[in-house]
Amino acid sequence: SSLPTSLPTGGSSLSYTSLLEPATTVSLFLLWYALNVMYNIINKRVLNRLPHPISISTVQLLTGSMYYLSTLFIRGKPKLPCPVHAPAKAIYASAFGHMAGQTATVISLEAGAVSFTHIVKSLEPFFSAVFTFLSTRKLMDVRVYLSLIPVVGGVGLACLDKLSYNHVAFLAAMSSNAFFAMRGVKSKYALDNTELDAPNLFGVVTVLSAVMAVPFAVGFEGGALFSGLKGDLDLIKKVIISGLFHYLNNEVMYWTLSRVTPVTLAVGNTVKRVFIIAASVIVLGNKVGTKSIVGSGVAISGVMLYSLAKMKYA
Repeated sequence: SSLPTSLPTGGSSLSYTSLLEPATTVSLFLLWYALNVMYNIINKRVLNRLPHPISISTVQLLTGSMYYLSTLFIRGKPKLPCPVHAPAKAIYASAFGHMAGQTATVISLEAGAVSFTHIVKSLEPFFSAVFTFLSTRKLMDVRVYLSLIPVVGGVGLACLDKLSYNHVAFLAAMSSNAFFAMRGVKSKYALDNTELDAPNLFGVVTVLSAVMAVPFAVGFEGGALFSGLKGDLDLIKKVIISGLFHYLNNEVMYWTLSRVTPVTLAVGNTVKRVFIIAASVIVLGNKVGTKSIVGSGVAISGVMLYSLAKMKYA
C-alpha cells in the first residue's frame, strides 16, 4: 500500500509538500551562511600563512571557473555559454567588477580582521545607490536614501575603534564595495538583455574574471604564491577549498533567491554578516571594541532598513 500524503491534525491535514518547501528554504539559507563562514575563516587562515592576497584571489576565481566548466561538461554542454544577443560591454564590465571586488576583499581580509572588513562591507548598499543613479539617472524615494544614514554612521563609528581599524583594510573594503556595486548594476543590465539565467551569467562572469585576474597576479606578486606553497599539500588544499566555497556560496545564493522574495533575501544577507562577524570573533579571536560592536549593530540594522525601504518605496 502507498504511504499517506498528509498527516491528520485535528480535523485538518498537513501535506508533506507544505512542510518540505519551508524546510528546503531554511536549509538553503543555513547552507549559504555556513559556506560564507567557512570561506571567510579558511581564507583568513590561508592569508595568515601566505600574505599574497592578489594571487590567492586569482586562484579562488580559477577554482570557481573550473567548477563551473566541469558542471557544464557533466550536463553535456562542453562549451561556455555564448549568448547571441548578449550585451558584451555589460558582461565584461561585470567580470571586471567581480575580479576587482574579489581581489580588494581578499586584500582587506589579509590586512585586517574579518569582522572589520565585513563591517565596512555593509556600506555596499550606499555605493549601489550611487552607481544605480549614475547608470539610470533616476532618483529613488528620499526615504530610501535617508535609510542609508545609519549605515554610514554605524560604519563611521566602528572605524573610530582603534582595536579594529586598519587603514589598508578600510580602503580595500571600500574599493570592493564600489567594484561590487558596479558589478551589480552591470549584471542586472546583462540579465535583462540576454537569454542567460542568473547562475549561468555568474558562471560566465567568473570565468572571464579569472582570465582578467591572472595578469594582475603575475604583475604584482609574480610567483610568490607558488614559492610560498612549496609543496605544502595541506595549504594547497585549503586554497582550493576556499575558492570552491567562494563560488558555491554565490551559487546557493542564486538558488535561495529563486525560492524567496528579494526582500527576504536582502534581510537574509544582512543576517549573514552577523553570522560572519560572530564566527570571526569566536573562531579567529578577533578583538572587537565597544565602538565596533555598537557601530556594526547600527550599520547592519541600517542595511536591513534600507533593503525594506527600497522594496517598498523604490
